Amino acid sequence: ERIAADEGKTFGALLLDNIPVALIVLLPFMALILKGLYPLSRRYFVEHLLFFVHFHAFFFLILTLQILFSRIASVTFIPEPISVLVAVAASFYIPVYLYKAMRQVYGQGHFLTITKYVALSVAYTLGVSFTMLGVVLIALFSV
Repeated sequence: ERIAADEGKTFGALLLDNIPVALIVLLPFMALILKGLYPLSRRYFVEHLLFFVHFHAFFFLILTLQILFSRIASVTFIPEPISVLVAVAASFYIPVYLYKAMRQVYGQGHFLTITKYVALSVAYTLGVSFTMLGVVLIALFSV
């Protein structure tokens, strides 16, 4: 009833307020997954955490650039198909970047890196799903 009273504005605001916290909570979880995927790497947990902080910074930089480019394209004479193509190309580069970063930082072969990349991608998808579910629950109970 409270959500319907203001047409969900408070709920939406609470969701947006809690998403950054959820993403910060997700980072140590993902670093723990990396620590488990590379047990013989002799890297500290903090090094895995910094790897994922770096990847998240890249991820959000690409998302920000996509938003800026789409806004610039809408007020200039850039055709919409070009704008969509740039956004799709940038989106496809994000997983490629993660794979290349894993190869560079951890120095393993293609097969092992692809295997660990798939495991990390599944863990990331599950982690994001659970943290966003937590965000929704927190927002629901805060209304």
